[in-house]
Amino acid sequence: MGTDPERDGKRAVRAWRFALAGYVVLLGIVSGLAYTRGLPLAVLSTPYLDKVLHFLLLGGASFLARRATGDARVPRMGLPAGPSVVGLLATIEECAQKFSPVRTFSLGDLAANLLGVVVFGWLGRPRPRSRRSD
Repeated sequence: MGTDPERDGKRAVRAWRFALAGYVVLLGIVSGLAYTRGLPLAVLSTPYLDKVLHFLLLGGASFLARRATGDARVPRMGLPAGPSVVGLLATIEECAQKFSPVRTFSLGDLAANLLGVVVFGWLGRPRPRSRRSD
């Protein structure tokens, strides 16, 4: 008796959505710590660590969003929906830092965010399943 690929696919998407929800909570905590100056000093003082973390954290969100949304596309643009939403929200959040007394807007951070979104969004793309011959 074989497995039902459609049901397995729905189960997998549900798991990716659950993982994405947990990751969004993690990003919210990190962002909250940044706004309350609660991040460890090593993160702020180690050269380029801030940019690497922007790349990895937003890239991770993009990967999970791509897996959670499958091959859904932004209408009229054809871009992957999950990573596009992550990129848009990352851009809005970085620009909002201009209005915070404890945060600063950085084109370098924005570039690291968007590069992570593109790279990890591409890595998370759906791939055709290879058929095994029995």
